[in-house]
Amino acid sequence: MRMAPVALTTVLALAVVQGRSGLAAFPAQEQGAHEVDRGSIAVLRRDGLMIPFASFRGTRWLAQWPAGLRGLELPVNLQSIPERWWGGGTPEGWQVWPPGGTARPVTPIAPQIYRVHCDERIGLRTDYRPAEAPPLLPIAPYPKDGLVATAGVRVEPISSVGPTDADWGGLAVALLADFNRAEDREMSVISAVFSHPLGRDARRLQPVRVESWYRTRLEDGSTVSYIEAVRSYPPGPEDDGCGLQTLFSGWVTHEKGERRPRADLQARVTYCDRVGATFMQPLGRIRLRDRVYWIAQVAGNESEWYIVVDVAPGQVRYVVEYPAGSRNSCR
Repeated sequence: MRMAPVALTTVLALAVVQGRSGLAAFPAQEQGAHEVDRGSIAVLRRDGLMIPFASFRGTRWLAQWPAGLRGLELPVNLQSIPERWWGGGTPEGWQVWPPGGTARPVTPIAPQIYRVHCDERIGLRTDYRPAEAPPLLPIAPYPKDGLVATAGVRVEPISSVGPTDADWGGLAVALLADFNRAEDREMSVISAVFSHPLGRDARRLQPVRVESWYRTRLEDGSTVSYIEAVRSYPPGPEDDGCGLQTLFSGWVTHEKGERRPRADLQARVTYCDRVGATFMQPLGRIRLRDRVYWIAQVAGNESEWYIVVDVAPGQVRYVVEYPAGSRNSCR
């Protein structure tokens, strides 16, 4: 029987900023995307359930929607939702922005309790009707049909780079040293409990294959990317046909005029079934004043998060991380 390696767990802080209640409803704004002063965003599931998780004022992000039900007085209708859950005020004019599609109105109807893994959360039932039938059985992560935002907020797509793009083939080569360093760091962390059957030199003979590449070009000419890649190893005698893999993920910045990109990568050693691994699903980006924010889901078979990331030249900063559910509470 094989024994799964223990992987490095990266814990990112949830940015929660306290807001004031008692404010008026969010106005329906007619300004351009750079001039919207406040708004709220939510994830839309394929079954029409809307999950609010963040709001903003200017470039200050708030994360005050409840991440759990313990100790809550549950609202019975939309009017009884506390304003503090919205970061102050009541949002209006919701629109769903599907990936690569055209925005259309969506109307919240009532609060609804739902479950993700073993956690219960509160969302909003809506009048949304999907083009594709929702799955009948619970699956994780549940399919998402887009990002929902309040009036005046424009959601832009996050570009995806694919194997047919000219830049695709050179990325793994350009980042080979970064992949090797990230794998070495991971092996040093887990070495007390797991010994890789291949030594460092033998591991480096295996190629790294890019699986996902998402990219944004900034106004100064630089680009910021999020990538996911894998280095696979042949199965051993006790691996039941499922060999070890090193999964890489993280941010890559290519400044204008620089020949080589800079990478901040994490590595995780697992088997080919990828138990415990998470992957990004970009939902869109929002421009606020001179800032660009990515909104995405990061999820796997064991956990689900929604994030807002401030993507800027030379700095990538997580401003919101909303824990949408985990198997940890099953224990």
